[in-house]
Amino acid sequence: MRRRRHAALARVAAVVIGTIAGFAALQLFVRQFETYAATAAVHALGVTRAHVIPPTSIQVFPHDAAPFRAVITPSCSSVASIVALACLAMLAPRHLGMRRVTSLLLAASVVMAGNVLRIASAIGVGVLAGRSSLVLFHDWVGSAFTFAYTLGGFVLMLFFQLPEVDRARS
Repeated sequence: MRRRRHAALARVAAVVIGTIAGFAALQLFVRQFETYAATAAVHALGVTRAHVIPPTSIQVFPHDAAPFRAVITPSCSSVASIVALACLAMLAPRHLGMRRVTSLLLAASVVMAGNVLRIASAIGVGVLAGRSSLVLFHDWVGSAFTFAYTLGGFVLMLFFQLPEVDRARS
């Protein structure tokens, strides 16, 4: 019994350390990707009044206000949610194998796409209504977006990890 307890504690400790190390290792790369992807999404919609300033800033040129720079900080990135989901996936039973990996990749894709959409939406609001509107959108609507896409990714991951229900019994 004591051996299992130590193994479980070691696994949880590895997850915590892995979360911190994963965030530190991936945050700049993911922020750069999200900066370019969000700007490309805005441009695809025909809004060309936003431009990337490497490595992780976007210069916004509102219609009726002074230009400003939106900085994609580590807390604005989806990497924290993705690393947390990865660590939760590592706590799932080992016998799931590829189903665990596939569910994590799907969940991470939902989280990443949701965050790019959140950033692009905030930039769009900034172009249309200026800096203060972007900040307000980021703080209120962006927080709801973050909660929704992270929870959605987690539920999707659980859905693909849970055993299939026998349809004949229903």
